[in-house]
Amino acid sequence: MVPCVTPRHLGARHSGLVWATLFAGLALIVSGCTTGGKPGSAHTTHVLGEPKGTPLVLGQPAPTGTGTLGAVSCATVKRCWAVGTAGPNPAPLPGAANVIVVTTNGGRTWKAQHVTGGSTPQLTGVSCPTPTNCIAVGSNGASVPGSGVVLATTNAGATWNPVAAPPGALAVVTVLCSTVANCLALVSDGTLVWSAASTNFGQSWQREGNMPSLFLPGADVSCTIGGPCLVAGYAPTGTGHGEGAIALSNDGGQTWALASVPSGVGVLRSAACVTATVCLAAGSTSTTVSDVVPAQGELLDSIDGGHTWQPSTTSPPVQDVFAVECPSALVCAMVGTEWQGSPAVGTGAVAQSVNGGTTFKESSAAYVPLTLTALSCPSATACIAAGGDTVARITVVPPKPRPTPHRSHGATRA
Repeated sequence: MVPCVTPRHLGARHSGLVWATLFAGLALIVSGCTTGGKPGSAHTTHVLGEPKGTPLVLGQPAPTGTGTLGAVSCATVKRCWAVGTAGPNPAPLPGAANVIVVTTNGGRTWKAQHVTGGSTPQLTGVSCPTPTNCIAVGSNGASVPGSGVVLATTNAGATWNPVAAPPGALAVVTVLCSTVANCLALVSDGTLVWSAASTNFGQSWQREGNMPSLFLPGADVSCTIGGPCLVAGYAPTGTGHGEGAIALSNDGGQTWALASVPSGVGVLRSAACVTATVCLAAGSTSTTVSDVVPAQGELLDSIDGGHTWQPSTTSPPVQDVFAVECPSALVCAMVGTEWQGSPAVGTGAVAQSVNGGTTFKESSAAYVPLTLTALSCPSATACIAAGGDTVARITVVPPKPRPTPHRSHGATRA
């Protein structure tokens, strides 16, 4: 039986009789929580729309005072960090906004961690190559060259200390560390976006290649061993609009080039490779870049290492995909939005694939009231997602093993 979820998170945003009624229902049951009797008995109260059985996606509120989480990284199946910005929810004490949270039990419970010095940076990326080493990046909000922020921990988050930011950085958009000696960051100086590399876990950075002209990246970079580094984004086509685009590097970020993407594709937000040659990119069919508007999910695939892309033969069940990740050659997961009602309201959605991204199936979920914008899959059976001030653990259903052909004993061939 899934444990009850308290309505504190929803209460932070809504009030009134309608929500009071909803709170009562949530207090009684969320995904199988009962008020009395055994699960499934005549005394069990069910909520309209409740998924049958144990949901594959179980969400919960982040620790009190958490702002808006936008990035997550898992070092192991148990230890993950999520980072973000100080959001609309008030912190319990002045200066106590949580922008870093951690789980040490696979997402069942979360705790806040704090930056030394009492500052509250705006964090947009995190990468944790080991259970004790993490780098988080973003800005201090000053919007001037030198505002970029890089934080590091080498003691599992007991302390987060500022380290060197790439020189001239207005913001460090995202970071990816395959080891403590191999980190790649995307950096904006207000005019250009470029990559920077560190071989000493953020103590110093070497500037590398610029992003292609007119390309504006999302907050996600992925690199595949023996394959490309990919950054999904868009190229502006007019005021407030853009067309999906993908930048790739075959030399670890030293140089970048635009991939061939079909015209008319909506804004892309994430890309990942299943193998060194088979890759996926996802986003929205909408071309609006000034706001998130209700639209369908966009899914592209490539079979030449990200050089050329084509629309997938199937539409993703997640609308407005924000992140996609493939922890194995067969298993992929995506997170984003499910639009409901009129006017449309976005809630979190998750889908998974067991055939290398050829098709995706939506996952049953409980308590994902906000769009999920970040995803990390430390194994082919478990992922962690985050969005707004919620976090969610995802159970990935592995592909069924192919049956072994049966051969009768004593059979002979002619």
